[in-house]
Amino acid sequence: MQQQMEKLLHFTDAVMKNAVRESDALRKQMADTRTKTLEKVREEAQEAARGYYDREAARIRAEAGREVSKHLMEAKRKIYLRRKEIGQEVFDKVRARIAEYTASPEYPRHLEELLASAMKQLPGAKRVSLRLRREDLALAPRLAKSIAPVEVDCEEGSFSLGGLALRCPELGLRVDCSFDNQLEELVSHFAESFGLSVSDDEM
Repeated sequence: MQQQMEKLLHFTDAVMKNAVRESDALRKQMADTRTKTLEKVREEAQEAARGYYDREAARIRAEAGREVSKHLMEAKRKIYLRRKEIGQEVFDKVRARIAEYTASPEYPRHLEELLASAMKQLPGAKRVSLRLRREDLALAPRLAKSIAPVEVDCEEGSFSLGGLALRCPELGLRVDCSFDNQLEELVSHFAESFGLSVSDDEM
């Protein structure tokens, strides 16, 4: 399992690095475009100002500024959309890898390990509620046996990728080891590190 997770993390890291490289290239292209556009606008404004009164020159500069802002906003929008596409591509591939793993022979054993790890976070629990995705409910007896003599109530969880979640009413504690939860945390980390928003400071 450790090897599978390392492969998954290595794959995700490689895709993220590729996405960051593409983002850097787009950012550089935007910076060059902005510089050239501003230089061109300044030259045109200076040339026009020579033949007009100060008021007319001010009007031309204002119009040029609005045009530059329009182009910059459109460029920002394109970068943002491309970043979203890259993020979607990354996590579609991650979900596919997870689906492959949950269909493998190693997966049931990994669930037992997850359950054992989750039980360590519920010290003294005598009865727990185990939640599994629908496809894994058939593994409930095996999993319950692995933590005997703890009593286990099993039911379908609200997650779909795999893993498990535990709840202990007597302790008032819940442990979420679902792949859905882990992927959600990864998505959040990806958005923070890759930057799925565009601010003026980036331009």
